[in-house]
Amino acid sequence: MKKLTIAYLGSPYFSANFLEKILTDKTLTDLLDISFVITQPDKLSGRERVLTPTPVKEIAEKYNIKVETTLPQTKDRYHIDVALVYAYAGIIPDHLLDLPKLGFWCIHPSLLPKYRGSSPIATALINGDETTGVTIIKMDEKIDHGPIIAQQSLTIKKYWLRPDLEKELTDLSFEMFLDLIKNRDVKKIFPLKEQDHKQATYTKKLNKQDGFINLEKLKIPNSVYNLYRGLYSWPGIWTALPDGKRLKITEMKLVDDTKLAITKVQLEGKKEVDFDTFNRAYRIF
Repeated sequence: MKKLTIAYLGSPYFSANFLEKILTDKTLTDLLDISFVITQPDKLSGRERVLTPTPVKEIAEKYNIKVETTLPQTKDRYHIDVALVYAYAGIIPDHLLDLPKLGFWCIHPSLLPKYRGSSPIATALINGDETTGVTIIKMDEKIDHGPIIAQQSLTIKKYWLRPDLEKELTDLSFEMFLDLIKNRDVKKIFPLKEQDHKQATYTKKLNKQDGFINLEKLKIPNSVYNLYRGLYSWPGIWTALPDGKRLKITEMKLVDDTKLAITKVQLEGKKEVDFDTFNRAYRIF
């Protein structure tokens, strides 16, 4: 049987984990080939401003997969079966969507049409949702709007932070993708289900200001725990002290499954310390 040919589009570490699962799974290596990977360009990062590749690029190079940092615009570059998108962080032009034989498939970590947009994982945690999931869609000209290929829900545990949920949803995404490739003839058209667009909700791109919390509110940890979970570890939650310095809350913990406590903080310009150590010195809380 001829292998399925795929272009993979992604950027962050959890998308890189998904890519590595595809490249190392013994079942999939017999069923598909990754023709090339498309990811975001290298960016300057850290205090030293070092030019750094995306995690997806690092994985692709580890396995000797050709990497593109811009979307190919010529038709001959899309002589593939599927373009698979998972957290690419870029816009796919409309004229490219129908070039692969089966189109562009997008793995979206929410139960679409809920939480369309760039931050569905964080938003589910910030809102205190007990359930989320993964939806695989065939992309159309609107963001996260296309018909559903597969969808599955996941229960969110109350102690999960965003990296925990990213991992769980990536694992679920892989199992769903494996099932699609292994158990169905993907050379034929999948039964597609239209989304209920009237039920659509949207998320926004996160920034540092989203993590600001009034100092008085921070004194009641239960009131900010969901925000902490969703924004961990970037942009994180923080407050402004009376002297104007920024205090980042780097760790909160559930005590006895009910009570919340701030356990570690980092004052602007200082190293991370235990909260009790900080509070003895500054006596703010």
